[in-house]
Amino acid sequence: MWDRLLLIEDHDDFRESVREHLEKQGLGFRIIEADSGEVGVAMALRERPHIVLMDIRLPGMDGMEAARRIKAQLPETVIIVLTMFETDAFKRLFDSDDVSAYIGKSELYNKLVPTIKSLSGESKSKTSSR
Repeated sequence: MWDRLLLIEDHDDFRESVREHLEKQGLGFRIIEADSGEVGVAMALRERPHIVLMDIRLPGMDGMEAARRIKAQLPETVIIVLTMFETDAFKRLFDSDDVSAYIGKSELYNKLVPTIKSLSGESKSKTSSR
């Protein structure tokens, strides 16, 4: 059962906003939060989330390094990067098999839930898409 989601974001207000949005959607995830890459990796290894939502710019370890470390230990975990950058240009710069999807923060409330639903279904059947 897919029931754990880890949200790694260093801005408290934005993290709270995303958590509240997800809770209102009734997806049934227990939401675990971290405010840095290092804490996020430690939480991921302890809690074994099914989905990780992660900012790229984090204090200390950045999101791409955190994604690599999480996927190395938990290859079935779906990682969705949240970014302020234009997503197509960002994907060209940081294309990575560790990341399942990139969502611009300006598109978050329109794209996050459909992306989670799509990727969680694909991961259960062991397929991958970006």
